[in-house]
Amino acid sequence: MTPIETILRDPAFPRLKAMVINATGLAYYADKDAAFAERINRRLPYGRVTSVGGYLAALEAQGPGGAEYQGLINELTVGETFFFRYIEQFDALRAVAIPECLRRNRNSRLLRIWSAGCSIGPEAYTLEILLKQHFADQLDGWQVHIVGTDINANFLEQARRGAYGDWAVRGLSPETLDACFDRLDRLWSVKPKFRQWTSFMPFNLVEGTIPSYPHGIGLFDIILCRNVMIYFDEATRHRLLGDLHKALSDGGWLVVGHAEAGPQLNELFTPVSVPGATLYRKQMEPAAPPPPPPPGRWAPAPVGTPRPAAAKPSVRPAAAAPAVPPPAPLDEAAGERSTALESCLARIEANRLDPTAHYQLGLVEEELGVGDPVAAFKRALYLDSGFVLADYHLALAYWRRGRLGPAQRHFRNACDALAGRADDEPIAEGGGLTVRELRGMLDLWLSGEEA
Repeated sequence: MTPIETILRDPAFPRLKAMVINATGLAYYADKDAAFAERINRRLPYGRVTSVGGYLAALEAQGPGGAEYQGLINELTVGETFFFRYIEQFDALRAVAIPECLRRNRNSRLLRIWSAGCSIGPEAYTLEILLKQHFADQLDGWQVHIVGTDINANFLEQARRGAYGDWAVRGLSPETLDACFDRLDRLWSVKPKFRQWTSFMPFNLVEGTIPSYPHGIGLFDIILCRNVMIYFDEATRHRLLGDLHKALSDGGWLVVGHAEAGPQLNELFTPVSVPGATLYRKQMEPAAPPPPPPPGRWAPAPVGTPRPAAAKPSVRPAAAAPAVPPPAPLDEAAGERSTALESCLARIEANRLDPTAHYQLGLVEEELGVGDPVAAFKRALYLDSGFVLADYHLALAYWRRGRLGPAQRHFRNACDALAGRADDEPIAEGGGLTVRELRGMLDLWLSGEEA
């Protein structure tokens, strides 16, 4: 019997796995016993502990803050990331969210950004590079704080070093590399001028209190939490979205991964569509009504008396930002989502054999929480069996509904559909997603498992 088989058959194994998932929220191991056992095998023997039961007892004695508990978390989490990943979202921040924050905070001259689940740090440093390349003049004299948090201590250590291999800077132009990085042997080190606003600290999104003002977690203008919630179960995801909403200032902005949209996002936030991306904005709280005037010194106008229209402030967008529509009010955004759904249905009515139309319908239905996105993704695959993103999103839809067997099958189908394709080949309907990136996403779900 192999060590992995021994671990899988140990009666303490289910309790160990349940304890770790509850503490970390990493629900994508719920149906991946072999992958989880492989990680446990890497940690054994732990001192004189060689059995799963003994290891479980040791972890329980330490608690989540213990050194070995942290070592296991380091084995379980994934650090695949790179600079300016999903460039369309950073373009949207530059065009819409950051200029709005600068206008809203012009009196306080304070800007706070959180990279939640920052991994090894490129996302946080990308934000500082973006701000200093495009908004340096506007931010002169401001206090800017960018905080990156992660549960993995090893990732945070590398983030603080700020030195990366070629893989993390792939796609950057020679000009950007020269301006933002120093070459140290075989690594690219972020220049000191792009580290002044950025700091890193450990934080558990599942167990940590949010907002947590003693830790500086709260009152953020922008939060990026991308490709993090997709690996949590629905209850954890639901709770975390509510917490992130509380951690944002009024009018603040949330950026999530492409596969993390859902009905709760639209309940809590106003979606703001920008070419190539969607940002989510926390509604501004209505201003408190003015106090009543002293008696006898003022009388309200009779009902129906016309009032002068309020002057609209003159707003000048940042020079570096391309022209885009202003954020839509909540009712207008709802109309846009309804229009998107109607557009998908009209496209299908015009050509029922168009797999892309059914795929887009599935995405819209999943985001709005209406219809049957599973059926829509199935129709797309029936019409085009090689439609890899339809397989991927069908797997996610099954997983969110607790149907782990079909989810695994379609994750594997998507993986098989990528066989033999070049790493840098773009994925159809992927918005710039490459074969290499999608393989990395699929590996998270399939590592160590058999069908």
